[in-house]
Amino acid sequence: MPTSTISGLLLWVMLVIAHWKMFVKAGEAGWKAIIPIYSDYVLFKLVWYKKSFFIYYGSIVGFVLFTIFSGQIGIDSAGSLVLMEASNQLFAILAYVCSILILIYTVMLAIRTSFAYGKSALFAAGLLILPSIFSLILGFGKAEYKGAPA
Repeated sequence: MPTSTISGLLLWVMLVIAHWKMFVKAGEAGWKAIIPIYSDYVLFKLVWYKKSFFIYYGSIVGFVLFTIFSGQIGIDSAGSLVLMEASNQLFAILAYVCSILILIYTVMLAIRTSFAYGKSALFAAGLLILPSIFSLILGFGKAEYKGAPA
């Protein structure tokens, strides 16, 4: 198994453990952290609102679909996926808009998660840069769940 696969799996396990502890602190069942997309839904529900989860994941699906439909992703003669020049500019623009939405919602989620557990905006920067480590700090540290910020 490649080293990058092992590293990615280890980081995911760390994040699941951290979210488990964070969910328990917030009064949610810890097992909800194990299910990949559902754990994100629970996190959004705890620190923001459910509608933001659907906008976030809709942006991800939109980005993938618009990127494919724009012709930016193609298959070469060897059968490998390659990035190409966009053949449909409208879909390319929509893909870029979705990527901007994803970025905005990711930053806002980190900020709202930090505030929901009584931490600062600087801590939110840590959640963006090293999410597994800073989530472990929230889960196992002295941080208490204060509720979704207004």
